Amino acid sequence: MRSTKLPSSIERLLGVGATPVPPHVFGCSATGLTFTAFERQGEGLVLREHRILELAADTFQHGLLGGPPREPRLFEEQIGNFVESLETTVHEASIVLPDGWLRTAFAEISDLPSDTKGRDEVLRWKLKRLVPFRVDELRVRAAEVTPLATQDEPRRLLLGFGLEILFNHLERAFDGAGVRLGRIANIGLSALGALAPAVRAANGGALTALTMASPEGYIFVVSRDDEPVLHRFKVFARELPEAARAASVIRDLRLTETFLIEQFPDERIARSLLATSETVAPVWAHWIEDGLEGPVELLGAEHVVPLRSAQDGLPPRHELLPLVGAACQEVTS
Repeated sequence: MRSTKLPSSIERLLGVGATPVPPHVFGCSATGLTFTAFERQGEGLVLREHRILELAADTFQHGLLGGPPREPRLFEEQIGNFVESLETTVHEASIVLPDGWLRTAFAEISDLPSDTKGRDEVLRWKLKRLVPFRVDELRVRAAEVTPLATQDEPRRLLLGFGLEILFNHLERAFDGAGVRLGRIANIGLSALGALAPAVRAANGGALTALTMASPEGYIFVVSRDDEPVLHRFKVFARELPEAARAASVIRDLRLTETFLIEQFPDERIARSLLATSETVAPVWAHWIEDGLEGPVELLGAEHVVPLRSAQDGLPPRHELLPLVGAACQEVTS
């Protein structure tokens, strides 16, 4: 199968190297761990194994960027037992994290030093001007993307960042279980890799919007020629009533639409996709259509790479999407 991946080095935005790995993907959140084993077949994937391990609500420390496990040894033991229980033998894998743990930002820049230390210093300096976090506690990586027409500097970077201590704990726990994590990415950017080549080709280089919605919040990604041009996520306050959620989503999307019109005056969103459960899809579709002033399509089989299961059925498509994308974005040659 031809690797469906983001251009440049985005496919390993926070990874530790470019070593090819089989399509084994873990998903980790504050409440659970998911494993999927895929087999490449033609231009698609076959799901060979899908397992979920529920985690206690207090497994990880809480913070704006997540936090490390409260009891590292217990967490490492859970990971070890989970990996050992799998039918698939796993030595290398990707891991997909919540967008709140692995955040992104775009930055303009004139040039980057060629040496690693100088590059890291410049990236941290850039990030410090953009986010309210202590950058010395973060792991920061960057990939160069196409510059916007209105930007001042000649180059544009997609910055990925998260807590170094959290990533270290994850890598150590999986390493102790005999699994090397070759790629660390978030849900939003991973999901782009799952979109079918036909969907991207049909747009002819135009803008594609993907909204991933849940009761907790939503992720909104806009891509052009397989490359992200905008990536946002928002978490709702638990006590926020639905009317206030609707107003917030519509307002944010209208502001986003204004930004896109300024940056791409000759283009509009050619395709807007919604990935969510069927029960809340009508409500979210109404919000998105109001905010972006255009039709939205509920994500279906025709929108993603060919996928079938060797088991009794597939998990919900919107839940599987980032894991499928992560598998597609792995380097195969």
